[in-house]
Order: sequence, then structure tokens, then C-alpha cells
Amino acid sequence: MERTLVVLHGSVPLAAVQSLISQQGIAADQADVTTDPSSSTGTSGYARAVCVGSKADPVLLGAVAKLLKPGAKALLQLHGGSEADASSALLLSGFADCQASTSGGVVTVSAHLPDFAVGSKDSIKLKPKPTAAAADTSSSSKKAWLLAGDDLGDDDGGELLDDDELLTEEDRQRPSAAAKQDDCELGPGGARKACKNCSCGRAEAEAAGVKVTLTQEMLDNPQSACGSCSLGDAFRCAGCPYRGLPAFEAGKKIELTSDFLTADA
Repeated sequence: MERTLVVLHGSVPLAAVQSLISQQGIAADQADVTTDPSSSTGTSGYARAVCVGSKADPVLLGAVAKLLKPGAKALLQLHGGSEADASSALLLSGFADCQASTSGGVVTVSAHLPDFAVGSKDSIKLKPKPTAAAADTSSSSKKAWLLAGDDLGDDDGGELLDDDELLTEEDRQRPSAAAKQDDCELGPGGARKACKNCSCGRAEAEAAGVKVTLTQEMLDNPQSACGSCSLGDAFRCAGCPYRGLPAFEAGKKIELTSDFLTADA
């Protein structure tokens, strides 16, 4: 015979409790009454619970839920509070499908537990591996998209074109390098030349046919009329005497090691 758990919480009129039990058709010999469900450790598996109290207590309702069997029904009657508070407390305690109503200032909410027990488990059915026959079918489907050597033959009206025939004579010519501007860094044909108002000695060296080399005076008082020498190697021409040196400020001495100007052995 299925038993019912009756839980009393807070200050509740006894007449209201008796009336609710009578309305639910609960016989005295089928009900277990308690005020502290958390202490009822020896009994569980109740098919129904009736809770009567003055406020919704999720902790109390959670203890009630542990004593019920999966799918058990619950009825909560509050003499105070609201439908939202009562429904929220039941949901937080693990109950579902809350149906609330209010009559004469008394809130009544019915709900039930899910059909599965806490900690229940089930196996996962994985998709079976394809059989050898299925693999052959898949391979045949892939081969259906492959073309044989004579699929585009003349008999079918198809024709293969030679890639080289698509190129014109202009396409075959090697593109000429873009003409470089004759400015302070590049001369005609891309050759380097001294900048205008050159102050690094390149102009004089070119006039005398001498390669410009770095001197101690150029380190003590570096100058750059073109404005590129001081920026670093990325902006210097191929014959700039400052190539290999760090960027500097014009007129500010470049600090180097004592053997920097000594030729390597």
C-alpha cells in the first residue's frame, strides 16, 4: 500500500491540516506526519507528499523530495506568501509542472518529481561502424565522379585545349622592370649617385673616382643632406658610407667601439 508523507512547518491551524488531509482522501493509517523530514532517514519511497506551512522553504522541500520515489506527487499549501514564491521553492527542490492557485489567502501548489531517480544512469548508443559492404558502396560513389581518359574524346563532342595555346605573344614576353626615377638616390638606369648638396663626401669621391670610406670626422660630426643617411640602412643607398651603422642624429657623435674602423684581418 502506498503511503503519504505529511509535513507540517511553522504555525499552521490544525483544522486547516485536517481539512486538507480529508480533501485528499488520505487515511490516518496511510500517512506519516513529521515536522522535520531531514530526520526521517529510515523511511523513503513515499508515493505522495502533503506539505502545510506558513512560508515556502526550499531546504525543507528538498528534504521531502529525497524521501519520495521517482514520479511522486506533491501538494504544498501555504498560509501566507505568494504563488511565485511557492512555485519557485518547489522548482528549486527538484519538482516540476507546478500548478498554483489561491483561495481565501491560502496558496496551493501541486507538482511532481521527474520519473527518474537521482543518480540514475543509462548507456549511450553510439552509431555503429560502417561494414565492409557499406565501405565498398561509399568507394564506388566516389569513383562515379572520376573521368576516364576517353570521357572527353571527340566521340562525345568534347575537346581538350593546350594551355600554351591560350597565351598570346605579349603574354610570353618578360615584363620589363619599371623605370626608376632619377632622384637624389637613384641615377639613370638604376645606378646610385650622390645626392644634391651632398655633404657626406660621395659627390667629391665620384668626381675623383674614389670610393667613399667612413672616417673618424664623419663619425664625430655626421651629416646628411639628403636626409636618408641618418634614418638607417633601410633608407641608405648602396654606396652610402654610413651603411652598417645605426641611425643617428645629424651633428651628434656616433659612439662605436675603438676597433670599428680597423680592417678585418
